[in-house]
Amino acid sequence: MNIVRKLSRAWALAVGLALPLAAEAQEVTLRLAHVFPKQSSVGEAANRFAELASERSNGRIEVAVFPAGQLGGDEAIGRELSRGTIQLAFINPNSMVGIDPLFDFHILPFVAQSYEEADRIYYGEPNVIHRTLNETMERHRLKNLGYFENDFRAISNSRRPVASVADLQGLKMRVVPSQSLKLLFEKAGVQVVTLPFPEIFTALQQGAVDGQENGVILIDQARFFEAQKYVTLSNHSYVMSSIAASQRALDDLSPEDQALLTAIGDEVGKWQVQRNRENVATALENIRAAGLEITELSPEAVAEFRALAEEVWAELTPVYGEERVAELRTLIDG
Repeated sequence: MNIVRKLSRAWALAVGLALPLAAEAQEVTLRLAHVFPKQSSVGEAANRFAELASERSNGRIEVAVFPAGQLGGDEAIGRELSRGTIQLAFINPNSMVGIDPLFDFHILPFVAQSYEEADRIYYGEPNVIHRTLNETMERHRLKNLGYFENDFRAISNSRRPVASVADLQGLKMRVVPSQSLKLLFEKAGVQVVTLPFPEIFTALQQGAVDGQENGVILIDQARFFEAQKYVTLSNHSYVMSSIAASQRALDDLSPEDQALLTAIGDEVGKWQVQRNRENVATALENIRAAGLEITELSPEAVAEFRALAEEVWAELTPVYGEERVAELRTLIDG
């Protein structure tokens, strides 16, 4: 009887010791989606994230990257991220504005007009932009791991140069899913069309839309220039985006692995911002070489756009909340 009891205790001890080791050795494969071209700085950053996750977990965490909208546009990716069927994404949160209007707060027009301002406002000390985005994501079972740059937005079209607000009148344009930018362009007389990012090139090529608004790097790398004639460096909005994780997926990982992915997200996001800025000059050269006419707005034209932006801010203040908007204005003023 004593022998049986001793053997039972020994077996229980062995199993108890083995369980943590089994858990520690557990391997997982996470799916990471984004809509950006493979050769873009975001495409490079996504691959870098996957490499670092595997390297720093000794192969326990593998990340399968699905670039260029293979798993859908940002809105579809966001839904699946919330459900946990996609575990990671480099995503534009404003594309989920249909789920929650606060996903759009950080993309308000004319928050920043230079990289110096963008660095202070978007990548400086935690502030109302970060707090709003992080809290909104968490309400929808998403977790922000880091921030990346989607750059200043420009306007391209196939019909005429845009040197003023009046030049936009009557154009049919794809505008990013964003209540604030949709309002901005509607106030300028644009017929706004909403399309997932992977469908933009075909719509431009077939003439379903006259133009679109994205940064010059995407105009280059997504080859929009093949179906466009004119680009305006409007800088009407700066877009900071999110390296996001499904909270459902994170809940299945140990606290140590969650911390590991968060650290990698922060590191890779900062790397991408610098990489992206290195590509801007090359993108402009490529667009010019493709024969597109590039317009820079005069101070008077910028003032016209800013006046429209003020109307947008006033209209959306009840949506975002007066205190939140006032805090953002204080942040902008420095």
